[in-house]
Amino acid sequence: SNSFSTMQAWQRIRVRSAEVDWHKLVWHPVRIPKHAFCLWLALRRSHKNRDKLLAIGVLHTASCVFNCGKVESLEHLFFQCPFTLNIWKAVLAMCNVLRPIVQWMDEIKWMLDHDRGHKFPTLVRKLGFAASVYHLWLERN
Repeated sequence: SNSFSTMQAWQRIRVRSAEVDWHKLVWHPVRIPKHAFCLWLALRRSHKNRDKLLAIGVLHTASCVFNCGKVESLEHLFFQCPFTLNIWKAVLAMCNVLRPIVQWMDEIKWMLDHDRGHKFPTLVRKLGFAASVYHLWLERN
């Protein structure tokens, strides 16, 4: 056909990568785009945390901006900092989930292990997870 198709152009130029196990946490039907994008960056470890900025000489200190006295890393920010941990704990409580908060990779694993497709409680947890990451990153900045 002689007509231009954005979809066909995209399919021809894009580089396909292996599907990651966490893609359903980010790319689900009720996602909020800016939350999904921020979560996608966090899951890819692409956010420029203070520890990364210190390592490249942009900052002189990597102290957590929430004044807990620890070094800000991705793992610390999501959800080992007392401030962010309490927020994530409250979000989970609103989803009727009462459990200890664990390290970042274990939180992701827990979210994946408790993924029930498009059932309402699962979608609310996914939205809460993405919103928490987005708003904590926004507050951090």
